[in-house]
Amino acid sequence: MMIKIADLLVDWGFEDKGFTEIFADFNSTRDPIMKFTHKRNMSERHGIQYTDVPVDHILQRYGSSAELLCANDDWSEVTVYCENYADEDYSLPLAAICSRFAEFNTIFLHGSFVDYQGSGVVFTGYSGVGKTTQARLWNEYLNSEPVNGDKVFLRVINGEVFAFGSPWKGSSEYCLNKKAPLKGVVVLKQSKENAIKKLNTLECIEFFMPHVFLPHWDEDNLLKAIDTFNIILEKTPVWLLECRPDEDAVKLTKETIFNTKD
Repeated sequence: MMIKIADLLVDWGFEDKGFTEIFADFNSTRDPIMKFTHKRNMSERHGIQYTDVPVDHILQRYGSSAELLCANDDWSEVTVYCENYADEDYSLPLAAICSRFAEFNTIFLHGSFVDYQGSGVVFTGYSGVGKTTQARLWNEYLNSEPVNGDKVFLRVINGEVFAFGSPWKGSSEYCLNKKAPLKGVVVLKQSKENAIKKLNTLECIEFFMPHVFLPHWDEDNLLKAIDTFNIILEKTPVWLLECRPDEDAVKLTKETIFNTKD
């Protein structure tokens, strides 16, 4: 199945059609930028397991079932070995995607994304801080469209930054294949009072960067991802929002990002 993520075409070689259905692309005439192949077992002779695919990168994860990922030099050809793919978050395939997409000025982050009147607002922060809650509140009080409540792609296209939904949504109910020009990023911190401030570059590295999935296993694409992150910082304001989960926090954030008052 061909799927389109961040306007990039991927040949998704897994059997989870329900997982990717909304991101399926049956009409594109473009070639995919990467292809996944899922194999349940490695080849074996004389009690020795081996792979018969080109290997420049190897990633391995241990859990309920061991997984091994092999990729070529530019991550365009990826083979995943796993008997039963039980990891709904697809940790290894996502790692390959982070590497490959870095070549297309695209980064992946832990965050929620709402579309407010055609502009994208992304909320990020640690697990449990309220990213999905903010998406719900913006929908409730501003009629914004929640695109994803847990994981988002940011991509620089012709000098403009766009937010994209992703198939990965964690425990959130929101999962749409949509994009919008990115208006701002909001780092969340729970507080008894609502307050917001704009972050400088060093503060962005401290508060925002930890929530970006950087491909540390691949030095070349790690540097490309960091370059993309820096471009995003140059073009996109980032705020720290200390807040309660209420309407006043939504109003304060909207007025700050869009420089308006009701």
